[in-house]
Amino acid sequence: AVVSTQSTGRLAALASALANIVCCGVFLSASYHNYPGGDAMISLHSTYPCTTNTTVYIGNYAAQNGVSRFGEQCDSLYHRQWNYIKTENLTTSKIRHYDVLLVEPSEAESYTLTHQIVGRFHVFAGLDITSVPPFIRTKKREAIYMMKSKQLKKSVEVKGF
Repeated sequence: AVVSTQSTGRLAALASALANIVCCGVFLSASYHNYPGGDAMISLHSTYPCTTNTTVYIGNYAAQNGVSRFGEQCDSLYHRQWNYIKTENLTTSKIRHYDVLLVEPSEAESYTLTHQIVGRFHVFAGLDITSVPPFIRTKKREAIYMMKSKQLKKSVEVKGF
C-alpha cells in the first residue's frame, strides 16, 4: 500500500511535536539543575533563623551559579544580624572564622578542622541515554558544599535537600 502525502505530513508533524516535547523536557531539567548556589541559599535560609547573628562566606563558584543579592533574605532593614561575604582572594585562615561557608567540594578539605559539611548541592553535568523510559536521564555532580562552623551551638539539619 502506498502511503499518502497527507498521512506522511501528519506523521511528520506528530514526530516533530514529540521531539519538541522531549527536547523541552531535557532542557527544562538541565536549566533546573544549573543553579546550585540558589538551592544552597534556599536551604541556608530555611535552616538558620534570620534573628541569629550569622556570617556567610560565599565562594566564587556559588556566587557565579545562583547566589545573588535577591536571595539574601536575612540582609534587610529588619535583619542586620546577617553578613554575607563574597570577597575574593581571602585567605583560608580568615574564611575559617565565618559561621557558614558555601564552597566548592575541592575547597572543602581546607575547612574540615573548623567546619562540617551540612549540605551538598548538585549541578547539571550532562545526559545519559538509558534503556527505560523516558530514555534520557540528567547527570548531576556535586558542585557546592554548605559547611557549618563546629563552634556554632545550634544544631543544623538541612531541609529539603
